Amino acid sequence: MIIGIDLRCLPTDGSQGAGVAHAARFLTEELVIRNVPWTWKLYVPSGAVSIGSAGGERRRIVELHDASGTALRSALREDPCDLLFVPSGSIPPRLPVRAVPWVHDVAIFHHPEWFPQSLLRRTLTTSLFRHGVKSAPFVFAVSEDTKAELVSRFGLDPARIIVTLEGGDPFLGVLHGHELRERKRLAKERVAVSGITNAFVLALGTVEPRKNLAHLVSSWRRACSSFNRAVDLVIAGNDGWKLEDVYASMRKSIVPERDGSRIHRLQMLDDDARRDLLLAADLVAVPSFHEGFGLTALEAMQAETPIIAARTGALPEVIGETGVLLDPSDQEAWSNALVGLMNDDVSRIDIALAGKSRSQGMTWEGVAMKVEEGIRSIVIPAKAGI
Repeated sequence: MIIGIDLRCLPTDGSQGAGVAHAARFLTEELVIRNVPWTWKLYVPSGAVSIGSAGGERRRIVELHDASGTALRSALREDPCDLLFVPSGSIPPRLPVRAVPWVHDVAIFHHPEWFPQSLLRRTLTTSLFRHGVKSAPFVFAVSEDTKAELVSRFGLDPARIIVTLEGGDPFLGVLHGHELRERKRLAKERVAVSGITNAFVLALGTVEPRKNLAHLVSSWRRACSSFNRAVDLVIAGNDGWKLEDVYASMRKSIVPERDGSRIHRLQMLDDDARRDLLLAADLVAVPSFHEGFGLTALEAMQAETPIIAARTGALPEVIGETGVLLDPSDQEAWSNALVGLMNDDVSRIDIALAGKSRSQGMTWEGVAMKVEEGIRSIVIPAKAGI
């Protein structure tokens, strides 16, 4: 039995990627080392980062000419598998094999204005996505929130949807005690080399409308005069789309505020740089209008860094009572919370410790186990029937 993994979500420029690509890479690395009665076949576009070397003879790479559906269909005909797992969640049409998606969110259906596609392109994208999830033998979802959206939007049978959660950063997840303290100290030293020497609030992820970063910048500027020390705001992650509001708000704070606080904009982050920022930050802010899961929030919890986040999407599901959850549109509440947390070391420590404890229940091993169980439910009976 051969199980394929469609990794066309990985960037073809050799970078490690963010968001879905970031999650797909970590999950794939965990899947291929599991003791399962099948072979993994990874369909990887040319130029993408390599997926480790684990898995031995049970792991094979099929290089695609590019990241198109045409390239995947051609590869599946020439080098087939028995079932295809699609971590991006979007199954391309006319595949010669059954496929199972891993759905992260369906925000494009509720808020098309957050995305850059033309009406024609968006219509095609959403139509193909709808067909993919409705025709799949079952669907993986990253959260109960995403599962509920799939049921309400597409009428899927809840029994056909398996919630996997996500696993964050496995390297941060295993840090504890003295080792974690030392990693935090070294991370602060490395971050300082880039000019970030003040205490700082971190917003990490691709810059796009639903991340609500213009709101965060305005809330931070409003809070600056009430901090008991200089507090910087670090916005880290690649440029996405529809950036005008974010950059307009940032330009007002390029020059340091009167107390020395300022904004830093960082791009092109690899895994090590992400970890350093998460470990070194005094507070991680996730003000998104919607998150299908909230991977940055989980990674901050693993780094034992306190969280302030929007009370939307799956963020309450991930964070629980271990962070501060607010209305993403309430600027006064965000400003007050930033001041309250940055001026209260004890509260930040309490939140950080609670978050670290909660994060231990979310691992890529647990996600891989859910995926394996789902695959077994369909391929083992099929094999027995043969």
